[in-house]
Amino acid sequence: MRRILRWIVGIPIFIIVMGFAVANRQWTQLSLDPFNQATPALAITLPLWIMAFIGIFIGMLTGWFFCWRAQGKWRRLARERQREIARLQDEIALAQQGPAKMEAQMLAPLPGIMP
Repeated sequence: MRRILRWIVGIPIFIIVMGFAVANRQWTQLSLDPFNQATPALAITLPLWIMAFIGIFIGMLTGWFFCWRAQGKWRRLARERQREIARLQDEIALAQQGPAKMEAQMLAPLPGIMP
C-alpha cells in the first residue's frame, strides 16, 4: 500500500519538477554583493532550476541536521539503557551460576562472635 502511495504522489511531483527545470533553462546571476549591482564581487551564474534544486538540497540537509540534533537526548537515553541492560544481564548470569565455592574458613565461626 505504501509503495503504491509513493508512486501515486511521486510521479506527479517528478513531472512538475521536470516541467520546472525545462521551463527555467535560462541562465541567472546570483549576486552575493549587496553594494555593487553592476559588477558584483561575489556572483555566480547558473540556470535557475539548478539554483532552485541547490536551495532545496541545502534546506533538506539543514532540516536533517537539526532533527538529528534534537533527537540526541533519545540516543543518549538508549545508550544508557543498553548499558543498564548489559549490567543486569551480567548480574543474572552470575546469580544463575549459583553460590561461589565455599571454603572451610568461610564456614568456621568467627572468634568472639559465635561460641
